[in-house]
Amino acid sequence: MELSRSLLPEPTQSPKERSGVDPAVCVAAGLSLLAAGVHLWVAPGHAVQWPGYGAFLFAVALLQGTLAALLLRGPSPSVALAGVPVNLLAVGVYLVTRTYGLPFGPHAGRTEEAGALDLVAVAAELGVVAVLVASLGGRARRWAVNGLLALGVALWILRLTGATG
Repeated sequence: MELSRSLLPEPTQSPKERSGVDPAVCVAAGLSLLAAGVHLWVAPGHAVQWPGYGAFLFAVALLQGTLAALLLRGPSPSVALAGVPVNLLAVGVYLVTRTYGLPFGPHAGRTEEAGALDLVAVAAELGVVAVLVASLGGRARRWAVNGLLALGVALWILRLTGATG
């Protein structure tokens, strides 16, 4: 049985032209789902320590899962710009919990050990940020990159002035 020529993709077509979905968007959605899965996996254990910890992890997982669905549904600059701070917040909380400890909750001021699963989630979140910023065009990308640079400068200033401990 011979396949109709119309069913086969043209060899000169890009993956986006063949499927209608940008492969980078699929990567960002997959990484977002990976990070969401890690957060769902660890949320019950953290909820036993304190319900606030579990609720935060569940909320982050919900936001990351929603981001993945929105990206696959039809990415837009507003979705990309919303996904960047969500993932940076998760990375920021991770860094605080591994370096200084959270300033609240029953384990306030105690640092947590970094684990392999943690690092998978952080790598996925940073990957999502990179892909989302790269997927933005023109002015939106400039705003996002400038915002990230300003955030980095502010964090260095806080660190160098001793405001972070």
